[in-house]
Amino acid sequence: MIVPRHRRYIFLFFLCGFFLITVPVKAEKTPPISLTLPIATLHQALSSLLPLPIEQQKKNSNFRGTFVIDSISRLAVKKNTIALKGQISGKNMAVNAKVGGQTIQIKLGQLVLPFSCDIALRYDRQKKTLFLWPTFYNQAQQQDPAAASLGPLLEGLSKEYPLPLEKLDPLIGKLGTTSIFVQLDPVDIRLNGDSLVLQFRPLAGKIDPTRTRRK
Repeated sequence: MIVPRHRRYIFLFFLCGFFLITVPVKAEKTPPISLTLPIATLHQALSSLLPLPIEQQKKNSNFRGTFVIDSISRLAVKKNTIALKGQISGKNMAVNAKVGGQTIQIKLGQLVLPFSCDIALRYDRQKKTLFLWPTFYNQAQQQDPAAASLGPLLEGLSKEYPLPLEKLDPLIGKLGTTSIFVQLDPVDIRLNGDSLVLQFRPLAGKIDPTRTRRK
């Protein structure tokens, strides 16, 4: 994940790599360039996106309220997965429960509780899509019966989510007075040790100043 303030440095990195390549400029022959993000950098990038709302599944009609990931206290690589610990909160919460054969609504108000999550990554090169499969664990179920009501919600969020990458915005800059672009074609994304490694194949060209299309 690349935060906006780092875009110019990433652009220079790929630009230098592109002009150091001396093989013919064909997409299938251009060697990919690897970008290694230490887990600490990934932690910082994810933290900059917080607070992050959690979208409920439409079929889950037992819950009412808004849910937000407030903070990420720990991020680590564990057995080819990203282990994450943080805090989740719910506001204006209510849950439907069956009592004596009847369904009643229990108002919970506001809850704040810690959670753990293991995220498995899978990249499909043909579809140019990164698949994320988080498995949530509610750490406060035994200590807080009200917080235990979030258990089914977190379980419902434990599924595979696609993240399409085929329409990444190109990196745009200038080489002297010439406007150029570098389109990054994702080749592979995987965990390696304590880092997230992204491989891109750079496709560069000039920007025609008289037209909106690129050459």
